[in-house]
Parts: sequence; structure tokens; C-alpha cells
Amino acid sequence: MEPVIELVSTGDEVLTGLITDTNAGWLSQLLLEQGWQVRRRFTVGDDKADLVELFEQRSHQADLVIVNGGLGPTSDDISAEAMAEAAGVPLELNQHWLDIMQQKYASRDRVMPKSNSKQAMLPQGAELVDNPVGTACGFAVKLNRATFFFTPGVPSELKKMMTDEILPRMRRQLGQHGRSQVRRFFLFGLSESGLSDQLDNLDWPSGVTLGYRANLPTIEVKLIIETEDAGVIAAAEAQLLAEVGTHLVARDEMDFTASMGPLLLDKDLMIFEDASGGRLTDTISTITREFEGHYVAGLPDEAEDLAQWLQSSARPLTLAIGAQGPQGVPVALKTEQGCQAQTLQLHFRDPLSQRRLLAFAALDMLRRHLAGETVMIDYDTLPCSERFSLPV
Repeated sequence: MEPVIELVSTGDEVLTGLITDTNAGWLSQLLLEQGWQVRRRFTVGDDKADLVELFEQRSHQADLVIVNGGLGPTSDDISAEAMAEAAGVPLELNQHWLDIMQQKYASRDRVMPKSNSKQAMLPQGAELVDNPVGTACGFAVKLNRATFFFTPGVPSELKKMMTDEILPRMRRQLGQHGRSQVRRFFLFGLSESGLSDQLDNLDWPSGVTLGYRANLPTIEVKLIIETEDAGVIAAAEAQLLAEVGTHLVARDEMDFTASMGPLLLDKDLMIFEDASGGRLTDTISTITREFEGHYVAGLPDEAEDLAQWLQSSARPLTLAIGAQGPQGVPVALKTEQGCQAQTLQLHFRDPLSQRRLLAFAALDMLRRHLAGETVMIDYDTLPCSERFSLPV
């Protein structure tokens, strides 16, 4: 039977939305990659009674609970105190961790504040979980059915502890990997809501569920598979690919270096860009060094004009992003077969998001050309106001 894994995020600032809880999403993704799917997530403020009630309740329902936050030196950091009360044990000083904290301060020629001693007070019988980055140690407590792992809220500390300390303990307890498999597909030009409407109402094979993650400029779709039937897995993948078509830009990892890099060797690529502010040049430079990039202010702001302008380029492969115009921003690709240009409308107000989308749209045109696919297609996230093709 698949273990029941749950997450608890603590802190008034998380509960009220003053800070975004990126830790919970990162934890869910990390565990899913190991084959363990998180069943439930809870968010609780800095109220000890609420935490005690939740810990006691989940101890009967879950096999493993990861609690994030509330391990600092201030009075509102109460995770250890709440766990001790839920377990019916006192807090006791962990001398080993107190010594480590004092050594960390001494190495920086500082005296440890008295308030930090609170971070060495752990529930009686708790197993210490090392934190090599900060002063908040983690700890593990077994209560009823569940094993609780307590982690600090600082993302860098959480990630180091999960990788080095907690995942090895989980593997010893639950096995090397969970039963779930995850197949990841990265799509461009589709909206998350539109994709959900398109896919969620389809009949998917038993043992296969869908997950979504928006990470501009792409949407990641996950097939979460809890079956070992190769035929079922192949059928689910084929069904997904039939629905998303050539919007698929990558699988498993969002990395163009391996897929496009070899195709761009000896291609003598030239790039011109205006509205994208150098973003396309920066992106291409991570894939290949075999290109020449130019930032040119005042490029044409319409598809036909940009295509005509590109005809003056002597290079056999040229990619250009024009200036912002009344109809949007033109993007054009010149090849040995001719020039294709389209004007894309931007609905994102954030300038950085606009530049990222424009650069990726241009890169997608180039990718499609190299793959022998249709160069210009409809994008939900970037409506097209005009298209123009200019033959050789």
C-alpha cells in the first residue's frame, strides 16, 4: 500500500499570504520525483493549540508528515513546543546541537545570543536532523502511526536537509523509491486553464492521473503513473501527445541544449532583436556559441516590414524580434526557403515576462524549422494579429 505522506506549513506570514509558500510546492515536486505522491497539505498559523490539535490528528492518519517552519529563536517559533505537547513529553536540551551552534557563532567571531539556545530544545526522545547551513536543527518524532520530520523555513536550509538527511531516512523507512512514476512534458503557447479544460474531461487509463505546473513561458504537464503496465503507460503518453500536438517543446527536462545544440552547429545563425531587450541572445547563448547577436533599436514593428527588412541579411538563417507596434511585436525567421513573420500580441504587463515570452516564441519558430515542423502556429498565450510569408 502506498504510504500516506502529508505536508504542514506553519507561520502567520504563510497563512495570511504575506509570503508565498514555495517550500510546499518544491517538497511535493521533490517527493514525486522519488515516486512518493503527497496526499494532503495543511497551512497553520503561529497558534500552539491549533498545531497541537493538527499534529495529534495527523499522527493517526498519515505515515509520514513533513512540517516546515517554526524552528527559529523567537517566541512565535513554536513547532518543537507544540510537538512535545502533542506527544505528551517535555522539551529537553540537546547539548550536542547547542555546542554546534556555539561553534558556528565562534567561527564568525560572534557570541551566540541567548535566544538561540531555544533552538536546541527538542521534544524528549526526538532524533536530531543535522542542518549544516543554519542554526535551526531539524528533528524527527514518531507519534502513533506517523513519523514527523521538522524542517526550517529557510528554503536553502530545507533543500540541503531534505537531500542529505531526510530522503535517506525516508528510503530506509519506506523503501528506495515509491510506486509512482512521473513523466514530464513541457508545452509552449497553451494556457494552464485551457489545457486543463481540454485534458481533464478525457478518459485516462486506470492508474494514470494528470498534474500541471505553470512556469512562464512553459506549462509542465505531468503524467503521474501508479501502474507498471507498459501498455497502459504507452497509451497514456500517446493520448497526451495527440492532444497537445507540436506544442510539446521538451520532455523530462526543460533544456534545449541537448536537443537544439547539435542542430545549430555550422548553421551560421544571426539574431536581431528590439522589443525582447537582449533576452533572445542570452537564451541562444546557453544553447550554442555558433551565432551572432545584435540588439537594434528601431526595428520594424509589423510582420511584413520585418520580413522585408530581413531580406537584406546575407546569412542563410536569421531570427529577428521587431519593435513594439500597435498590433503587437513581429517575430520573423529567414531561411533558405524564404522568410516567415508573425505579429504577436502581449497580454502580460510585466516587462520581464513579455521579453521571456517573445524570446521563447522566436526560439520556438527556430526549433520548429530545425525539426521540420510548421514554423508558425496559433498560441493561446500569444494571439497573432498578422502573418506574412516572403518566398526566396
